[in-house]
Amino acid sequence: MFVVDPTRGRSQGFALVAAAGAFALGACSDPTQNTDLRPEGPPEVLTVLVLNDAASQVVEQATYCKVGDAKRPQRVGLPDFTARDICPADLSKGADEITNAYPDGWYVRIVFDELLNPNIEDLTEVLDADGVGTDVFTGSIANTHPVKLECESIGGGFVQVDYDGYYSPSGNNVTWPIGPSLVIKPLDPKTIATGKACKITINDNVVDKDGNKVPDADRAPGKFTFKVAPIQVISLSPADDPMGTSPIDPFVIYGNGDNVYVQFNTFVDPASFGDDGAMMDQPEWAFSPQVGECTTPRANGTHIACNPAGTASECMMVGDTCDYAGDDKFALALAGLTPAEFAFFTNAPIEGNKAYQFSIKQGAKLKDRCGVVTTFGAPSVADLTLTHYKTSAFAVKSTTPSTGDLVSAMKKPQIIFNNVVTVASLDTTEYTLMPQPAAFAQSTRTDGDVVFNGFYALDTSYTLTIKASAKVLDYYGAEFTFPEQKVITWKTQPAVTLTASPADMATVTKAAAASLTGVTFTFNAAMDPASLTATDYTFVDSTGAAVPATTSVGAAPNGCSASSSGCQLRVRGTAPLAPGNYKFTLKAGAQISTNAAITGTYTNAADKVINFKVKDPAPPAPPIQCL
Repeated sequence: MFVVDPTRGRSQGFALVAAAGAFALGACSDPTQNTDLRPEGPPEVLTVLVLNDAASQVVEQATYCKVGDAKRPQRVGLPDFTARDICPADLSKGADEITNAYPDGWYVRIVFDELLNPNIEDLTEVLDADGVGTDVFTGSIANTHPVKLECESIGGGFVQVDYDGYYSPSGNNVTWPIGPSLVIKPLDPKTIATGKACKITINDNVVDKDGNKVPDADRAPGKFTFKVAPIQVISLSPADDPMGTSPIDPFVIYGNGDNVYVQFNTFVDPASFGDDGAMMDQPEWAFSPQVGECTTPRANGTHIACNPAGTASECMMVGDTCDYAGDDKFALALAGLTPAEFAFFTNAPIEGNKAYQFSIKQGAKLKDRCGVVTTFGAPSVADLTLTHYKTSAFAVKSTTPSTGDLVSAMKKPQIIFNNVVTVASLDTTEYTLMPQPAAFAQSTRTDGDVVFNGFYALDTSYTLTIKASAKVLDYYGAEFTFPEQKVITWKTQPAVTLTASPADMATVTKAAAASLTGVTFTFNAAMDPASLTATDYTFVDSTGAAVPATTSVGAAPNGCSASSSGCQLRVRGTAPLAPGNYKFTLKAGAQISTNAAITGTYTNAADKVINFKVKDPAPPAPPIQCL
C-alpha cells in the first residue's frame, strides 16, 4: 500500500520550486480534462499517506483509507510500469496505521476527492537573475495553516509541530502521485524522536471551490495518526551470502579495509554502541567466530585489541597481554558520510577461506539524537541485522606499477594481497630489484601490501623480479606461492615537476579557526625541505605586508621519506591567517633540490603567482532541539 512521488526524487526538506511550483500553476484554473473527481458535496478525505521510505526517500504508504468509499485509491500505476495497492480492494477494510515514518524526512499527504479552494496556498513567482517573472511559482501553506500537526514529546504528551508544504491540485485516485492533496512537511522532522506518535487535525479553513468545509468526521481532533519509525538498519554490507558464493577478501573486515558497513534510518549516538553489559563496556554487535583481543583492562574497564603482529609486546596499550582465544571485542568508527552510517571492523585480521557472520545483538539498545532508545530483537537477515559471508583464500590481488609505466619517483612498487602479510614476507633470495634504490628496505603494511621502499632516482628504468616458487605468508600462516616468475619493468619520470595548491584565485576555507594556512607544493621526487627558503618566495596579505611563514614537509603519506608515496613541501603562516586575500609568489629562478640520496633540481622558470582568499570555517550548526 504505497506510492512513489516523482516530485521528490532523493531530496529532503522543501523541494517546493520543483514540486509545488509545477502543481501551483494548476491551482489557477480548473482542469479541463476528465479528472474522475467528485466535485459534489464537501471535500472528503480518501486517504492519508506518510513517507516511510528511509532508503530511497520517495515511497509513501497509506496510514488511513476511507472505509466504504469506492473513490479511494486502490491499485495505482507507477512510472516504472509496476502497480501498487494503496488501499485494500475490500472496501470494508481500512489501512493499518503507519509505524515506520522516515525519522529524518517524513511528511504527510492528505488526499481529497475533489479540488480545494487554491487560496489554501500562498504562491510566490520565481524571478530570474534580472528580476523578471518566470511563470514558475513556489507554494507555501505556512501562513494558511490548513492542519494542526502534533507529535509526542520526549517529555511526555503531544506538542504542536511547525510545518510548511504545498497544495497539489494534480491527479486523482489512479494517478501518480495521488491527488488532489495537501502535502504537510514539518520544518525539521528530526526534532521528533524515533518511535513517537503523531496526529493531524484538518482545520475548518480547508474548503472546496464552492466553500464547503471538510466534513466534521474528517475534522475530528487527531483523526489521522502515524508513528515515527524506531532506529532501523536500511543498508548492510557485505550482503548476506550464507553459501559463500561470492567470497570477500579477508582484509575487507580488518580495521584498514572497507569494513562491515551499516546505514541506519537516522542518527545513532556512537556511544550507545559500546555500553552493554554489567560494566557498560560491551559491544552491541558481534563478529563470529571471535578474533582475539588484549585481556588486560584499561583504567576505564574496557579492552583494546592487539596489533597485527600478534605478540604480547605489540598490544596497543603498554602492559597489556594478548589472548587470541579472548572474548568478543571490536572497534567502531563513523564511515565519514553521515551520522547514520557506521563501519564495524576487527582490530586483528581474520582468516581466509573461512565462514563468518556479523550481527547486531538481540537486546542491543541504541539511542537516537534525542536520547530515545530502540531495543533490537533477534538478529535477522530480513531486518538487515545479520549477515553471513565467507572470505577468499589468501592470494595476490594486484601489483603496481605495471610493466611499461612511466611513474613518479615517489611511486613505490607494491605487491597487494587480500589479507595482512607477515613482517618477514619475502626472503631476499626470492626476488631481485635492479638497480636497487638508495635506502632500500622491503616492508609490509597493515593493508596487505608488500612494499619495496627506497629513494627512487629520476629518469631511471627499474626491474622487479619475483621468482617462481617465492612464498608469502599471511597473518595466520596461510601460504601463497608464486606459480611463475613475475617481472615488472617501469621507468621514473625524467625531471622534477611541481604542482601547487591552492590554484590561483581559489578560496581556502580553514578546517578550524586556528588552522595554519598557506601553499602546498607537490613534487614527483623526494625533495630537501631545507632547499626551499624565504629568499625563494614572497607571501603577503592584501595590504602588501609580509606574512611570516615556515616550510615543512607534508603529513603522511606525503612526507618525502624513503617510505612515503608522495612528497609535499608546505609553506604555512606561522600563525593562523585572518580571513582575507593573500598573494604567494614563487620567484623565477628559485631552485629546490632533491634530497642527497638522489640527483635532481627544480628550477622555477617564471614567477608562479597564487592569489587566494582565506575564510574561517562556518560556525557549527546548532544542536537539534528535540520536541
